[in-house]
Amino acid sequence: MRLWLDRSPRRMGDWLTLIFAAGAVLACVRYLPQIAAGAARLFGLFSPFVMGLGLAYLLDIPTRWLARRLFRAQRTPAIVGAYLLFFGVLAALVGLVVPQLVVSVSGFASALPGYTAQLENLLGRLQAHFGLDTTTLKEWLDRAGAALGSELSGLTPALAGAAMDAAGQLADFVMALAASVYFLAGKEKLLHSARTLLRTAVPPRARGNVLAVCTLANRTFCGYLGGQLVDAVLVGLETFFLMLLFRLPFAPLIAAVVAVTNIVPVLGPYLGAVPGALLLLLEGSAVQAVEFLIIVLVVQQVDGNFVAPHILGDATGLSGLGVLFAIVVGGGLFGIPGMVLGVPALGVAAALVRSALGSFEQTPDSGKNS
Repeated sequence: MRLWLDRSPRRMGDWLTLIFAAGAVLACVRYLPQIAAGAARLFGLFSPFVMGLGLAYLLDIPTRWLARRLFRAQRTPAIVGAYLLFFGVLAALVGLVVPQLVVSVSGFASALPGYTAQLENLLGRLQAHFGLDTTTLKEWLDRAGAALGSELSGLTPALAGAAMDAAGQLADFVMALAASVYFLAGKEKLLHSARTLLRTAVPPRARGNVLAVCTLANRTFCGYLGGQLVDAVLVGLETFFLMLLFRLPFAPLIAAVVAVTNIVPVLGPYLGAVPGALLLLLEGSAVQAVEFLIIVLVVQQVDGNFVAPHILGDATGLSGLGVLFAIVVGGGLFGIPGMVLGVPALGVAAALVRSALGSFEQTPDSGKNS
């Protein structure tokens, strides 16, 4: 029996269906802002489940690895191991970042008057030796110091407010975590239900194409995200040990920041170097800041030329320009998640376009014309 989509409209019901569909499309275009706002509210309601699905998809990567290498294809202990690994990494990041961040902010706040006095002495020397009028600079420095001091003095209430907001988000995180457990434990049942729905809703000729696209997307995203996470851990460890070798302060904090930002391709490593260099500068050592920047440059050269190609391979099939385009567009649309997920998404789209062009070139008509 042919579906109504496969034949030309002949009866009155077909024409009414087409008119209704065209009206629905025009209405969607006309009220697109309202529809987008409603979708955003709906997404906010289901955001814990969306986050849980994303977390389950991410944790499925170490789950499959643990099940294959350590637990003889048993998923239950592999799932437990994946969650223990996740909580261990989360606890390590919080334990490394938060205490040293508090110490750094407190130390900078206490040393701020000394920094201001040193700059004022420098301006006085410039005025005495070179005859420069530094009155305006001194006034600006005094205002900037006073403003920064007031901001730092108000940082504790701001942190308290942020803690209250974080406590409000804790319920969503717990729900997302519980949902991820159900998604990850019931993966096979969910996939079976999705395949059944696909067989019911999609014509047989298109079913294979849909499955092929899903397989391609899953392979690309898993390969890319898994490789990026492993590469980020290696970059963080390399930065940490080199900072210890050069006896640079705040090695755990800065290495954790570099590792987290390294997940963002191309721009992430250098974005992570900026707060580390600024922190070392605030400690009063420009030499240590330069040493840290050299360490980041060396680590990124080694990682980009030797480590990352071995781990990632050609996971996305994109050129450097394509990766940069995906980062800029994804970041502009969806922020940090868009910068991370935009690269594999564009890789999947590029693979589909290449496949479509290859199929077009291999058609009988094109063969006759050649």
